[in-house]
Order: sequence, then C-alpha cells, then structure tokens
Amino acid sequence: MRRRLRTGKKTLAFILMLAGTFAFSGPLGSAQAVQAEEEAGAYARNGNIVQASNGRVSLVYDLAQGTGSLSWNGQPVVQQFEASFREKGGETRSTRDAVESTAEWSKLKPDKYGKNGRKLTIHNQLETGEQIDLNFYMYPKFSYVLTDMQVQRGDGLTVEQLTPVDAQRIEIGVGDAKKIFTTPYSNNFDFGVAPVDDFGKSQNGADRFAGEQLTWDDFNGISHWVAAVFDNENKHGFVGGAATVQNWKSSQKLGEAEIPNGPLTGFSLYNWGGSHSGTTVSSDRFFLGYYDDYQLGLEEYGTVYNQGEPHMEWDGDVPMGYNTFYSHDRYATAEAMYAMVDYVAEHLKPLGYDYFNLDGGFQVESGLPFEQSITKFIDYVHAKGLKAGGYSTPFTIYEEWLDLPIEGTGLTHRDICLKDEQGKLIKTYLGTYALDLSHPVSQQIVKRNIDDYIRWGYDYIKLDFIDMGMYEGQHYDPTVNGMQNYRIGMGIIRDAVLAADRPIYINESIAPLLPAAFAHGRRAACDTSLGVASYSGIERQAFNTAASWWTNGTLYEYNDPDMIIPQYVIQGFWYKFSQQDAKLLNTAVTMGGGHYLIGDNLPFIDEDRLAWLYNEELLGLVKKGQAAKPLQMTDFYHHEAHSPAVTVLTEGKDNRVVGLSNWTNEAQDLQVDLVDLGLKPNKKYRLTELYSGRSLGTVQGTFTYSLEAKGSTVIQIEGSGKPEPVDPLPLNLALGKPVNVSSTWGDPGYEADKLTDGDLTTRWNAADGQQNDQWAEIDFGTETKVNRVVVKEFRDPNFKTANYTLQYWDGSAYRNITKGFTLGDNRTLTFPEVTTSKLRLYLNTNYGVPSIYELEAYYVPGESGSRIDQDDSDLGYDYYSDVRAGIQRMQTFTLEHADLPKLDVYIYESYRNEVPKDAYYFELVVLDDQGQPAEKLFTASLPAYNIPGSISPYSIYPQLKGLDTSKTYGLILKSPGSDYTPSTDNNYGFAYSDADPYAGGEANLSTDGGLTWTAESNRDLIFTLYTSADWEDEETP
Repeated sequence: MRRRLRTGKKTLAFILMLAGTFAFSGPLGSAQAVQAEEEAGAYARNGNIVQASNGRVSLVYDLAQGTGSLSWNGQPVVQQFEASFREKGGETRSTRDAVESTAEWSKLKPDKYGKNGRKLTIHNQLETGEQIDLNFYMYPKFSYVLTDMQVQRGDGLTVEQLTPVDAQRIEIGVGDAKKIFTTPYSNNFDFGVAPVDDFGKSQNGADRFAGEQLTWDDFNGISHWVAAVFDNENKHGFVGGAATVQNWKSSQKLGEAEIPNGPLTGFSLYNWGGSHSGTTVSSDRFFLGYYDDYQLGLEEYGTVYNQGEPHMEWDGDVPMGYNTFYSHDRYATAEAMYAMVDYVAEHLKPLGYDYFNLDGGFQVESGLPFEQSITKFIDYVHAKGLKAGGYSTPFTIYEEWLDLPIEGTGLTHRDICLKDEQGKLIKTYLGTYALDLSHPVSQQIVKRNIDDYIRWGYDYIKLDFIDMGMYEGQHYDPTVNGMQNYRIGMGIIRDAVLAADRPIYINESIAPLLPAAFAHGRRAACDTSLGVASYSGIERQAFNTAASWWTNGTLYEYNDPDMIIPQYVIQGFWYKFSQQDAKLLNTAVTMGGGHYLIGDNLPFIDEDRLAWLYNEELLGLVKKGQAAKPLQMTDFYHHEAHSPAVTVLTEGKDNRVVGLSNWTNEAQDLQVDLVDLGLKPNKKYRLTELYSGRSLGTVQGTFTYSLEAKGSTVIQIEGSGKPEPVDPLPLNLALGKPVNVSSTWGDPGYEADKLTDGDLTTRWNAADGQQNDQWAEIDFGTETKVNRVVVKEFRDPNFKTANYTLQYWDGSAYRNITKGFTLGDNRTLTFPEVTTSKLRLYLNTNYGVPSIYELEAYYVPGESGSRIDQDDSDLGYDYYSDVRAGIQRMQTFTLEHADLPKLDVYIYESYRNEVPKDAYYFELVVLDDQGQPAEKLFTASLPAYNIPGSISPYSIYPQLKGLDTSKTYGLILKSPGSDYTPSTDNNYGFAYSDADPYAGGEANLSTDGGLTWTAESNRDLIFTLYTSADWEDEETP
C-alpha cells in the first residue's frame, strides 16, 4: 500500500506557539524560546517530523511512519509507539496503516488538570475508511502527559479494543536493578514486582466464572489499570496507566526485556471489555510519566486520576472499630453481637474505636421481622455511642432467588440477570449470578437496597464482590459493556449515600482498583485468611498493603488493609495465629493506611495480644490515616520474594515512622540508612520502639535493629539535638540458670539447658512418646522477684501444647499462677509479682511431644497482670455434653476480690457428624436472694469448630471491676439456638465434679432455657477465677 502524506508548507524549521496565536523567530535554545516553552509548551514541524514539548516531556512523531516517541529531559523512554484499534471480530488497524496524516496543535481551556495546557492531535486517515485521531495533552513543566484516541467511520463501526500507545521499547535509562511493578484486575489478585527480563509467575486473573480454577503460570505481562518500570536502586522510573475509567476496562501489556536491566520489548496502554459502536468510538484517557523517584510518580499518578474523577471525600475520623466476620462468621447472631457491642463500647470506644460493623453471616434476632430486628440492633449500637456498619453484595443474585418474583414488575430475578452470548445466565465464581445493571428493574433493586441500608441507620457500608458488576455479556441495553454496567450500579449507590441525611462511609472489599469515584475506601488485598502461592494470608496482605501505599489519599480517601486479627480465635488450636505472625499483621495494618477494624473474638484474646489494641502510640499512627511505603521493593508475588522488610511514613521534616518486619524463619539484623528515609546524614535522631515505648537512644547516619524469626516492630524517628539514653532491656532472670525437666529427647542437642541458653536456634524436646504431663523447672538458686514469663514454643508446622499451668515454688510446694489453652512462639504471661526460687511450666496435655526454644523470666517494675484466685480444677473431674437448645448449666460462686479480669471455663465439643447451629455462650450474672439470675454482667460466645475436642481450660477475659464481694454470682453455659438432640453427640460439653470441690457455690441445671433453675447437690462445674490483686491480699491456705 502506497502511503500518501499531507505535509502542508515545507519549511526547514519553524515553531508555532499556542496554535499560532504567538510566534517567535528565535531558536528553541534562546532565552525567549525557553521562557515561552516553560510557560505554555512548544510545537515544531520539520517535514514529516512533529515535535511538541511542555518543558519536561518531549514528543516526536513521524507522520510518514505513523509512530512516535516520548522523552523526559532528553531521556527517550517510550520508543516507537503507534496507536491502533480492533474492530469486533476483525483485525487490528494501526496508525502505521495511515495513507494520510496531519498534526494539529491547539490551546486547552483551564481544566481539572491545570492551566495553559496544549493538545497535540495526530489525524490518521486509513485506506479502509477509518480515521484514527490520537491526542496528547501537555501542561507546562508537568512530568506526565495524557493521551486518548478516537476512531471514526462514516457508516459506523463496532470496536472492542483501543490502544493509544503501543510502544516497541521502554527504556528508563541507566540502572542495575530494573523491575516492573504490576497491579491486579481486582483484589482477588495481587500486586507484583519482577526483574524486567524475568517476569516470573502470576494467576493472570481478570473476570472469574463458576468452575474456573486459578493456576500459577508464567506471567502474561498484563497489568491492569497501571504499571511501572523502575530501578530499585536509583529509583528512576516510568509510570503508565488509566487516567480515566469511564467506558472501558483499562490495562497495560508489558514485554519482557531480552537481557538483565535491558529495555522492555513492548509496552501498550489499551482499553478493552465488551465493545462500543457508532460513527465515532473513543477511548478513555491514559497517563504517561517519568520520574527521578518512581514512588513519587505513582503518587502523582493517583493524584492525577483523582483530579479526573474525584473519589468520595470523607471528613470524619479514620474508621476504627470491630467487625464480625473473622470473629464469628455465620455464628454472629444478634444475641452474640449485642454482648460484643457492650464490650466494644466499654473497653475500646474510649480509645477511639467507633465502629461496630456487621459482616456477611450476621443473623438477625429470631422471632422478629427482619427490618424490625436490624433497626433494633442498629439503634442499640447508636445508643452505646458507636456507629453501625453493614455488609452488602449489591450486584449478585443467589441461586435460591432466581425464580422468586420481583414485586410489581411481573418479572423474576432470573429475568434481570446477565446472560452470555448464547443466552445462558452468567454464573460467578461464588456460584451466584451477575445482575444486568443496564436493566431498569435491576437499577430499582440496587436503589431500593441502598435506600433500605440508609433508612435502617447504617453509618458504614461494606460493598463486597462488586467485581461481579463488570462481567461482559448480552446486556438489556446493548450499548452497555461491563465497565458501564459497573458504573451504573456504583453510581446508584454513591448518589444515594451522598443524598443521605448523615455521613455514611462506603468501603469496597472485593473490587477493581479502578474506577475509584464511588467509595471512600478500598481493600488493598484479598481476605487475610487466604494465602496465595507460597504466601500465608498475612504476608499476602502485607505485601499488597505495602504495594498500594500510593492509592491512600489519592485514588481513595483511605486504604483498607483488611482487619487486625490478634489471635484468630475462631480457628481453634490448629490454625489460630501465633504471636509472631499476628504481630507481623498488626504492624502491616497499623502502617497500612486508614482502617483499623478488629476481626477477632475480643473477650477471648490473650492479654499480651490485647495490649496491641490498647497501645495509644500505635493507635495514634492509625488515626493519622497515612500509608507507609516500602523503603525498597522486593520481587514479591511474581517471584514469591518476601514482603518488603522496611516501610516508612513521613511525619514532617525531621520525623519518620518505620515498620520493620522479618518474614523469614531466621533472626535478622535490619540496617536502615537515614538518608534513604529523606533525613540528614549528619543529624542526630531519637528512636523509640512503639510496641514497648522503649527508648533506643540517639543515632546518626544509620541504625540497626535485630529481629527474631518472624519478628516485627514499629520505630518512631524524631529529630533530636542532644544524645538520648537507651532504655535497658529487662533482664532475663532465667538466662543461664539450671533447668530440670520431666524427660529429654534421646538424641543429643535437645537437653534441658537449651531452655535458658538465650539461643533461639536450640530447643528442649521431651522424650519420644512422652506427650502429656511434661514439665520444665527453672531454678534461680535464690529468692527472686518475677512478674513476667515468656514461652517460645517450637512448631513443625503446628504447636504442640494444648493445656498448660505456670507455677511458682512457695518454699514447700508449687502453687499455680495461671493456666490456659495453647502457648505459641512468643507467649508473654504477666502476673502480680512473686518472690520465689523456682518456676515451673507444666504442660498438662499436648498434641504431640512438646518442644520449647526458650523459657524467660523477668521482673518489670510497675508491670502486673492476673493470677489465679479460686480454682476447683485440681481434684479431678468428669465431663458431659448436653448444652443445647433449652438445656443450660450454671455454676454459682462468690468473689474474694472485687475484680474478675479473667476466668477459665473447662469445656469441650462432642461433634460427630454435625456442628451445633448456635455458638457456645458464657454469661456472668448476679444472683438474687433466691439464687436466680437477676442482672447480666457479661456475655461472650465461641462459634463452633474452634472449641477443643477434649476438656481444656478456655480463658475468657471479662475485665470486670468494682464488683460486690458480698453478692453471689453465676456462670451460665448455654447454646439457645442449637437444636435439641436425643444424645450427647454434636453438643457443647463441660467438666464437672460430684465431689463438691468448690465450697463457695454449686452447679445448677435449667431445662427451660434459663427460666427456672434447679440446684445439683454436691456438684460443681470446673472453673478458675482470676484477680489482679497482689498475692499478699490472698489468705494463706
């Protein structure tokens, strides 16, 4: 095909300013030209070569070849690009196919991006009759340009892909650590980093359908929404992505470099997803920028996107509170959650926790109409001074709804679901069906549902699985594609919320990264409970949170790093989080942006983990709503490298906050160069470790911090003009002390002295076959004050200890300090100080032969905790499982002290082939003079699955104070919503003794749901009561 070119007047060189409004005769390098170029932008034409510049970005376009290049400050970055489109079912046509091309340089009116902008349009006429108009938008001295395109044909056409920039090379300049940064289609998938010459692996996910199996395959090079190419050492980098997402899905296709640190062999920015028809079909707009620091580039990209279509603004505080999902899942009944509201209001609200969020699985109060039950609950939340959050999956229809009629329409729900090209309903990856939001009845349903949420009183709405609004298919309105379908639904929700009579926070859960105009916040990753490739769910959450720092405050008001799960109580023995893992998660969430929702069963969280939730220094970071960025990227996701070890927040000129995390199974010394944090190399800075509040002294230039395997911390860095002392670490009183044990593994290297050698690479192991009733005793050799013990247990991959007892020697016998269920890799037990010559850790029952790295003992002035006050568990007991339906058990008791920070209840489950339908409830009540419950003090509940299969002392933390020691109390065990069974199978159980071991009360039985109670002579349930009182307040036995 012969190419025809219209070139206009042929001059050797000329420059036109402001599309001919201004002209000057001096060369581009003259002072006059440079000033004019910086103020407005420069355009030049030399034969077939068009040149345009904004003072930083220069574009050169060859009208004869239909290709161009973009340079930044003389560095050619985007090289040999063309524009193209693909007609539906047809071939791709490109600007290289043009038979006639012209260029137009015009002035832009002031717009949302800036003033004095200029637009360069390249008109490309194709022999097949189409015209491709390629536009570039340039603003003075900006580090980026914007681009879009239109395709025109007089008789109309249907287009399924538009590619304004399809470059042969991306070259970011010198660098020895060049990498790509990719973003996922939705947060079902993951951010990733890889070397430019080895893209690694990916799930390569986009729209997911029923039965589709995700596989870990070679990365196909497709990043969705935005991508970057950068050098991990000098930080130079290119950022390219969607500047608007209005009518299409938007992606980037990257071509792997042929050699290490070489240029990418391809990079395209394109629209896809369904099709558009007309005499003119337009793309959305795209962003191309190059920066000395690619992280600043990503931040500016987010800002520019937000200028194009702003997110929903939020004037309220950072959302902090509680969420039901990881805590109770489908066992989050109204009865269980009323009690949790009380707990949050009393213990957490004073610290700034304002939200109580109901997630998927919440069960309304039985016996009441749905709307009455939900409004009653929300009113209760509000009456406690909290805000109420709700959960919605607005764009999906469940199987059982398909044939239900839609009132007033003559339609069923099946009629408004999206269909594929063959007319079959599109089934989602959850087994549900996608709404066709172009259907007016679907729109009515979405509007009705969001109006209901507003009317019921919700202050926060979590929108989940909204990616299901983006499927392509046969829409009711044939002009609508997946992106427009999504925007219709999200627009209805946004507009309703903005019209509400109060602020309502909208948070997107499983959702595309873009568009971002319909919510205040968005989840950074998939659920924390779900890992990928070799990653745990915790590390997966961490690297996605770190990788999406730049979306916080730009694309969205706040990022959502999912919930903080200090213990994951619902997972029971085998899968609940260790202390080290949970602390890694807490650091990631704390540093992750503008959300801090607790997703755990609060009354069952151990004291050492609960302390994180009360740490006001860490909460102060959360309340600022900032997101920490990685100090340096790793090859996470694509090459399964660990999440970045160092993340940093900037707090003014001389202040930084650094998150340090060791994701490995080996101890690490992390060195941080203060210059890399943007601080001065010769200035002194004060360091404070925020988990403990401990001063680390003053540093200059660099500092090094040692972390145990899976260790994590947060360090405040502040400018300081004078030396600051280092707070000494507490002295490990057990270090090097003799240890006696019950048994020792036969092979050398597992001896008792490994427990106190201070070396976390060695451990004691009990003898082969010695599973239960094992113990380790530390002999201090002299009377020693102790109020803290730390146990660091071995796991492979699970921990072994089920039930334990910590004891001290009183000179003639061992006395119990505390008991519990499970230890972990860094269990810290605090208690009122004891003076003793020996401590013993008794491992009552174990799931395997126990093994422990270290036993540490400390005396920390001012520190306290709880200790056993009353206990009837040492004289033996039987067990029985009949707690269900109307069968309730109660143990009465009296108090020796006015507090009850903790109690142990000895319980188990007897599941055989079905789990109970309701949770296991534990209620503390005050009894009247007739021994009947008169006042409820506290209620907690454990969902099924997470309760031991054999009797165990399960710790509950009521944190009650100011109790009347003259009154009698009751501990009630119940599961009112569970079905009555004729046997003791599939029920909740308890331990008891008929030897009357407890003199201060007795067991009671109710068979009518607690309406009446009958005392059981000489019988007691087995339980342990704790106090925070000093030991000297206890009567000597």
